[in-house]
Amino acid sequence: MLDVKFIRENIDVVKEAIKKKNSKVDLERFLELDGEKKDLQKTFEEKRAEQNIASKNISQASDDERTKMISDVSKLKKEVQKLEEKIKNISIEWKSILMNIPNIPSLKMPVGKDDTENITIYEWGEKPEFNFEVKTHDILGKELDIIDVEKAAEISGSRFYYLKGDLVLLQFAMTRFAFDVLTDEKILKDILKEKDLEYLSSKPFIPMLPPVMIKNEVQDSIHRVFGDQTYKFEEDNLNLVASAEHTLAPYHMNEVLDEKDLPMRYIGHSVAFRREAGTYGKDMKGIFRAHQFEKTEMESFTTEETGEDEQKFIVGIQEYLMKSLKLPYRLQQVCTGDTGKPDYQQFDIEAWLPGQDAYRETHTSDYMTDYQTRGIKSFYKTKDGKKKLLHTNDATVFAGRPLVAIMEIYQQEDGSIKIPEVLQKYMGGKKIIQKKN
Repeated sequence: MLDVKFIRENIDVVKEAIKKKNSKVDLERFLELDGEKKDLQKTFEEKRAEQNIASKNISQASDDERTKMISDVSKLKKEVQKLEEKIKNISIEWKSILMNIPNIPSLKMPVGKDDTENITIYEWGEKPEFNFEVKTHDILGKELDIIDVEKAAEISGSRFYYLKGDLVLLQFAMTRFAFDVLTDEKILKDILKEKDLEYLSSKPFIPMLPPVMIKNEVQDSIHRVFGDQTYKFEEDNLNLVASAEHTLAPYHMNEVLDEKDLPMRYIGHSVAFRREAGTYGKDMKGIFRAHQFEKTEMESFTTEETGEDEQKFIVGIQEYLMKSLKLPYRLQQVCTGDTGKPDYQQFDIEAWLPGQDAYRETHTSDYMTDYQTRGIKSFYKTKDGKKKLLHTNDATVFAGRPLVAIMEIYQQEDGSIKIPEVLQKYMGGKKIIQKKN
């Protein structure tokens, strides 16, 4: 969330951010409640101090004075309790609005209403040309018996699937490749050099298998609640995560790290769960949009000064992975109307899918400044002893969609699928996925 002091002192800036992000936030009501809350808090502190002094004086009073003084203290106590209750009631609405005020977007972020106004920075790779009729990944998956959505629909419902055979091995090959890249300091140094970021640390990412359930209040605090997309267990006060970042982002909750130990970088893998509410009829075939999928995610904790460059580095890693797989893509700078509430800056990578004859999003990179860490009290101590909030970046490493891109880009005329060269060693040297005899 934003710093309340910042909101009070920069009302026009906050109003502009709300407008740019198309957020439905009643800032005027928040400011009204904030003023009322401040006034009540001041009166509360004065009355409580008066009560404390009066209570102390009772012990020193004569018997005649004590009766009246006890009566006065009792009245003060009731006043203090009423004020406390008023503050509590006002604070509920005040905090509800505060939690919905979006982060201030970067001045570099293009202003736009939705994803149609995102900006293409550049395209990489040549779109393949086929001398045969191109198949979509769901048809390839069915013909090769490596995706089964029909049986999953019987057992679990729509938007579930079984991965089978070599496609399972390919999924794990991608994951293993990603972990090898992000834990290899030499590769990370090369990426930093290519992006002219050599002053940044080349510290590798720490592998993590995070929990797939998160307390509701923690998820609220990091602003990664997916609303009606979230699978909730209300009686347990737990939610299923929609991405590994949900339990990676609060990893340093209630901690103060030392600046010399930053950045702290993590690569986490988990199952992700999304209700996909509001997407009825959209991307229903195959595995492109599902309720449950595997996802590998990056999370990075940095200083205020290095947060933005850390995002450039992370995007560089995402591009390295896509180039290694030789998947044509375009890099998108996301506009204000298409970005999330916590985002200061966002970039997407979209892979070319021949079966759809379109670019589709496979990776997202989000820089949130200190917007997430304020609510969970994640700090670092500077070299001169000051305490500052950590800055966070999260980004996709691999989910199911690059698997879709591989299937469609590497399909062959006989219906088989070539395995990207970089992944073959993770599949025992296997070079092709083909129909079993």
